Amino acid sequence: MMSRPIDIYLPERIVHPKQTDNNGSIKPLMRPQQSLYLGLLIFPLSPLLGGIAIVGVTAWHWWQDGRSHLQQPLTWSFTLAALLLLLSSLQAHDPSISLLGLANILPFMVICIASRALIQHPQHRQHLSQAIVLSSLPVALIGLGQQYLGWHGPIHLGWLISWDLEAGGTPPGRMASVFGYANSLANFSLIAWTLAIGLTLQAWRSQQRAQVATGLLLICLNSIVLFETSSRNSWAVAIVIALIYGILLRWYWLLGVIGAIAAIIIGAAFGPPPLQSPLQQIVPRAIWARLNDDLYPNRPVETLRITQWQFAWDLSQERPLWGWGLRQFPQLYQAETGAWLGHPHNLPLMFLSETGILATLALFIPIGWIYYQGVRHLKHLGTLNLIPLSILLAFTATSLFHLVDVTLFDARVNILGWLLLAAIDSHQPDLRPSQITL
Repeated sequence: MMSRPIDIYLPERIVHPKQTDNNGSIKPLMRPQQSLYLGLLIFPLSPLLGGIAIVGVTAWHWWQDGRSHLQQPLTWSFTLAALLLLLSSLQAHDPSISLLGLANILPFMVICIASRALIQHPQHRQHLSQAIVLSSLPVALIGLGQQYLGWHGPIHLGWLISWDLEAGGTPPGRMASVFGYANSLANFSLIAWTLAIGLTLQAWRSQQRAQVATGLLLICLNSIVLFETSSRNSWAVAIVIALIYGILLRWYWLLGVIGAIAAIIIGAAFGPPPLQSPLQQIVPRAIWARLNDDLYPNRPVETLRITQWQFAWDLSQERPLWGWGLRQFPQLYQAETGAWLGHPHNLPLMFLSETGILATLALFIPIGWIYYQGVRHLKHLGTLNLIPLSILLAFTATSLFHLVDVTLFDARVNILGWLLLAAIDSHQPDLRPSQITL
């Protein structure tokens, strides 16, 4: 049990003046929020339909409250970042490619600014978390079918659905489900897994048994997905998130369990032979052999992350101010090494090398400030609020993931990161327990 109380926010019991009618009764959820959550539910399976819903509701909100959005400091900060990114792209060797690369950033800034107003209250954050977690259910089931039942595609229904769904996964042996690559699925499932833990803990504390059972199921399914993606990055980040949960909840037994399991796995992967052999009989080979690269031995040096990071850093030193232009890394790396890679597997290094230090700072500083304010807000409340905490940790998870990989080129992963940021930076503070009507 926890040594301090946790404030539990039940969506159906939270009352805000704008969400009640003249008689004090709670109004149904507003249509803009419904469209946003519906879009998130279907987004993994159909980026087109989900994207239409998400873009549509945020465009509507810009139409309704554009003047208010334009007066926000975050809008000014993102506008500066957008201008610097544009200037950097215009100075690239091939500006057309770099200008197209802006599509991975600028529209999502616009969505983030508008969606902050749609995720203002604890109720909105809870529904946002639930939509993301529930959207992972069909993704996980399709992935399990892909790995264990031989399901395969391609499955195409025009632009509505387009799944490669290669037998055995992409790369071979690694679950990818409806995503084009295992690492993108790993990042998506890591976000859903983190949010599912927060929702399940909240349901457990409020004794909602059906929701606890559902939450545990989704945690287990996403855990299996993370394992089957064979993403070392997601494994490491998941351990970090679990440790943070354990520390904040003061579940010291969990820290001990995680530490013991981690020690056994590390011993099986890197321990001395007398210790390593018996541990390898306990730990599945898919884990320890993946960690020490025994599954993929003798990889070309060009495919190693350390090589890519060094090359990206060297590029940033050659053009520190404006960079080489968005999406220029693949061509430059191929010209230098003969190997094609879509990115340097590190988001800060990618921006430094492609957009220069000015645009990188202009983009990362406001994001870092929002994150800092989110942490301060949790501390200011003085009690552990599980939904804001899980959203903050989900954003932390995807941020850490992008230190060793770059999956924002998948719009489904990209949009989740920006919506989580919007939820952290929502306008209204969390309601205190005294504001909850029982």
